[in-house]
Amino acid sequence: MMKQAVLVTGAGGLLGSKVIEMLRVLNVDVIATDIKNPDLDCPFLAADFMDPSSVRALFDHPIGSIIHCGAISGPMLGRDDPAGTIRINVDGTVTLLEEVRKRRLGRFIYCGSIAAYGATGSVTGTGSVTTDAPLAAADIYGASKAAGEMMVRAYSHEHGVDACILRIGWVYGPKRRTRSLIYNLIRDALDGRQTVIAHDGKHAIQQVHVDDVARGLIRAWQANDIRGRVFNLTGGVRHTMRDIAALVASIVPQTRYQFTDGISYPDVEQSLFDITDTVQALDWKPGITLDAGIRSYADWLQTNEF
Repeated sequence: MMKQAVLVTGAGGLLGSKVIEMLRVLNVDVIATDIKNPDLDCPFLAADFMDPSSVRALFDHPIGSIIHCGAISGPMLGRDDPAGTIRINVDGTVTLLEEVRKRRLGRFIYCGSIAAYGATGSVTGTGSVTTDAPLAAADIYGASKAAGEMMVRAYSHEHGVDACILRIGWVYGPKRRTRSLIYNLIRDALDGRQTVIAHDGKHAIQQVHVDDVARGLIRAWQANDIRGRVFNLTGGVRHTMRDIAALVASIVPQTRYQFTDGISYPDVEQSLFDITDTVQALDWKPGITLDAGIRSYADWLQTNEF
């Protein structure tokens, strides 16, 4: 039986599956968990955050640390079930933290979100948003990630849990299940369709490739002396959705798209997030430019229906 494995939650999701893939390359013992078996190259245990007893049962196995990727992973999911989002993202996190506390386990890595910040003030200023900025989430998803984060910080401060938090930007790349602007543009182009976008495209977002996020999570799991710390994990650049569409069109020539003038994207404006601490403390920086990431993603989508 393996000793002191890393438990990766959300193993069937975009981040969890990539983290497991990278840990296995490093010859790290991993136990994967999710509702359904994603058929990965490691032992798997089924658990559902809506069923706390199934989560507690995971700890009958030799777990030493946790990378917690499992969650309702964006505001587009669970919108019709806010209570369910809270149970999974907040209560599920607390169930894990309580087992870590009682069993005195090792590091707990929490996948937070920049959605926890909500609006961050002027987007035209020169300043960037550091992790000591106030959290003012504007939707249930962001609030649930902020609340989960508060639990992580409290368990770390009051009970000595060796935990840290990464507030992650807009993730894209192979195996993303929820639809996104980049996916829609590439998929429609490959299938010969025009992409009709129901807003004016002026909203700016901070994309980050799934490979870069997974590397960041693993670096946080490996790093020394980061208990209780919080890090922004983004690509370090803001792009408007019009800029992203134009970039996709330059890479996939058959791309055709139409924005809808006069309608704003239904989300808060956010300034550039500061990743200086992340670069310094975790010895990490985004390694995949948006151009390179879109190229590799387009290549992947040509041979994968996802």
